[in-house]
Amino acid sequence: MKKTILFSLLIVGLLFVAFSATAQSLLDNPDYKKALELQRQAEAAYAEGDYDKAREYSEQAKLYIERSNAYVDQRLLIYRANSLLKAAQERVSYFKSVGVLPDYQGYLDQAEKDLAQAKASYDAGRYEESIEYSRKVLAGIAVMKTVREK
Repeated sequence: MKKTILFSLLIVGLLFVAFSATAQSLLDNPDYKKALELQRQAEAAYAEGDYDKAREYSEQAKLYIERSNAYVDQRLLIYRANSLLKAAQERVSYFKSVGVLPDYQGYLDQAEKDLAQAKASYDAGRYEESIEYSRKVLAGIAVMKTVREK
C-alpha cells in the first residue's frame, strides 16, 4: 500500500516538474494552483502517516493537473494558429501592395481565398483548420515573384 502511494506521489511530482518547466505562464491557472495545493496536502498526509488521505489527494491532484494540461494545450494551439494567421496576412498584404507578375496572379488569388478561410476558421474556434489554411497560404505564396523582381 505504501509503495503505491509513494509511486503515486512520485508520478504527480514528476508531472508538476515537467509541465512547470515548459510553460510557466500558461500554468498560472486555477486548475494548476489547485493541483499544487492538493500535492502539498498529499505530501503532508503522507508525512503524517495517513496513507489513504495521501492517495486521495494524489488522485485529485492528478485530475487537476490533467485539466491544467488541457488548458495549456488549448492556449498553445490558439497561439500557433494566431501566429500563422498573422504571418499569412502579412505575406498576402505584401504581395498585394507590391504586385506580382501576371504568371503568379492565380497564386495570389488562391492565397486570398485560403486566407479568408483561415480567418473564418480562427474566428470560429477551429484552430487546427485555421493552421492548415494559413500554412497553405504561406506555401502558395512561397513560389511567387513580385513585379520588382523582374
